[in-house]
Amino acid sequence: MPPRKPAARRILDNQSSAVADYLRRGLQGADAFDLVSAYFSIYGYEMLADEMDAVARTRFMFGEPSSASSLDPFLEAKSFEYGEGGLSPSFALAQKPLAARCEAWAKSEGVEIRSVRKANFLHGKMYLAGASDSPKAGVVGSSNFTQRGLGGGASPNIEINLAVEDDESLAELRAWFDNLWADEELAKDAKADFLKALARLGMNYSPEAVYYKTLFELFREDMDALDSRNADLASAGFADSQIWGKLYDFQRDGAKSVISKLARHNGCILADSVGLGKTYTALAVIRYFESRNERVLVLCPKKLEENWRLYQAANRHKENPFTEDRFGYTLMMHTDLSRDRGMSGGIDLSTFNWSGFDMVVIDESHNFRNDGGKRYQRLLDEVIKSGARTKVLMLSATPVNTSLLDLRNQIYLMTEKRENAFRESLGVGEIARIMEAAQREFHLWEGGLSRAAPRDKAGLVDRLGADFLRLLDGVSISRSRRQIERFYAKDIERVGSFPKRETPVNLYPPTDARGELAYDPIAAKIGQFELSIYLPINYRRVGATRRQIHTAENLIGMIRTNFLKRLESSPRSLALTLRRVIKKIDRLLVKIERFRKKNPAQAAASGPPGVGLRQGMLLEKPQPYEETDDDFDIPDDEAVDDYVTLEDDEDDEDFFITQKDRSFHFAELDLARWKADMESDRATLQGVLDRVEKVTPDRDGKLL
Repeated sequence: MPPRKPAARRILDNQSSAVADYLRRGLQGADAFDLVSAYFSIYGYEMLADEMDAVARTRFMFGEPSSASSLDPFLEAKSFEYGEGGLSPSFALAQKPLAARCEAWAKSEGVEIRSVRKANFLHGKMYLAGASDSPKAGVVGSSNFTQRGLGGGASPNIEINLAVEDDESLAELRAWFDNLWADEELAKDAKADFLKALARLGMNYSPEAVYYKTLFELFREDMDALDSRNADLASAGFADSQIWGKLYDFQRDGAKSVISKLARHNGCILADSVGLGKTYTALAVIRYFESRNERVLVLCPKKLEENWRLYQAANRHKENPFTEDRFGYTLMMHTDLSRDRGMSGGIDLSTFNWSGFDMVVIDESHNFRNDGGKRYQRLLDEVIKSGARTKVLMLSATPVNTSLLDLRNQIYLMTEKRENAFRESLGVGEIARIMEAAQREFHLWEGGLSRAAPRDKAGLVDRLGADFLRLLDGVSISRSRRQIERFYAKDIERVGSFPKRETPVNLYPPTDARGELAYDPIAAKIGQFELSIYLPINYRRVGATRRQIHTAENLIGMIRTNFLKRLESSPRSLALTLRRVIKKIDRLLVKIERFRKKNPAQAAASGPPGVGLRQGMLLEKPQPYEETDDDFDIPDDEAVDDYVTLEDDEDDEDFFITQKDRSFHFAELDLARWKADMESDRATLQGVLDRVEKVTPDRDGKLL
């Protein structure tokens, strides 16, 4: 009896010695190759292809049954090269011929493939090479039959394997493998599944199939999140709510998408076109989060207050269609963020806690497009940043008014002004950089337009950049009526179609049906308004820079334009605005007179008139006291009474001009000159008001 081979074992870790190198030597002259691995890769086969093709009999046992029919060549080889065309997979050209060679090898009679029947049952990895009756080399350990598992590629796996060469150990491994291979209850034939998987890797796919596969991979995460959200909605009983039953399918899909974006990105801008029911969609989202015991704040313009109060359960409104849903959200106005005291819908602002909400819904969110305004900053600091993390849902059919910076500032509300908030979730970097780049491209595109050339919208989309589009898709939802008609035909049948826009008929009615008041003379008079009440900096004893002068001139131009807008709307609209400005002047004149009586020396002091104007004269800081229409209830508080703190136009959001917060002490100003100019302004405004008020509804040409 020949002497036994002494035990010969060494470690193969793919660092100092690779598994593939060891097996390559063992397969030289071998006529049998047995192996067990959870996974198989064509790139693993490539490393040993020449040796394996020469072996007479190969038996492969899959330790993971699903792997036999779902081979993924990129599972381990997701490496890319960067060239002039951008990123591209470095293995793309080699995949088809390699898959074809592997398929030819697997089809040969000497190759047998089996798989265990139970997942997560067989975890061992083993390789035996040599003669069919006496293997000469074996490996046991952690390496799967993949490129990195065998020690190939740019960064091979660190494995722990033992190379076995003594006869006794090799015989034990062969016996173990033979028993496993022959156990019909434990293993089954998998060659057919394996060949089908290889055929898929090597086949030519149609462009349509590639396109749909690309879409699937791009939106896989969104679809998984939507499936999860659907299950969540069903388990919470939300589908039985009144608001959910009232929604059309496109509104339900919108609500699901909003909920998903709020969960993933902490915010969403719902920018559906006018008439698609953003309020109902938002109510469904509110109902969902209230069912999870989350506290919701709704912020809306003053003019929409009654719309939102209708649905609050506490108001017990008889026309509320959703009484059973018992909406408990808190409702506040945009202008409440400008005040520290007073009442709003029965709430005392001096004691109101802005920080106690899990979600804030901002209707007409484009009113918060300026991140320099006091309202914006208070919303960010006291509502969103303070207390528990606050989700932000914004509603606006026009989130962009003047530039993409409007959109950027609204997105900042959901990120708490963190530039890289979406680096992980969306794969985009600094928000400001993305928006500025997109804005530049938009200006270049817009500058290239002419009356003769059509608007190339597809070209604009290409220019805006992938990061911008990815960001926009991640945090906003914007659908048009045309899209709803195209993709929600059943809803359109229920709606009965959207109203068709008729060809406009241009009419030119007189401003005053009696002809006593004409548009042009009033417009010319508005162009002469000095509006000194908005320019306290012009009366400081210290001058201003040329840039500040230019800014202030632009401000007054904007205010005059808004007066013209009121006149174009109706004489009554202009009259209401004129009354508010006159009332504002009267308030300020009373405060000046009180200060002059208390401080005669300071009030009498004079100095050189301001050499210019200064930015920041329409102040957001509110009067810290309540006023009625009949009197000016000004307290004897020097800290309040001695400062110019002009109020916002709370009843007229569109007339409000956002500026930096800036207050002026009366001691800084030439009060005598300012008072005289304001009195002159008041007389001018009153003269226009007296003329406009004569045009009652029965004389309004446009109304008639």
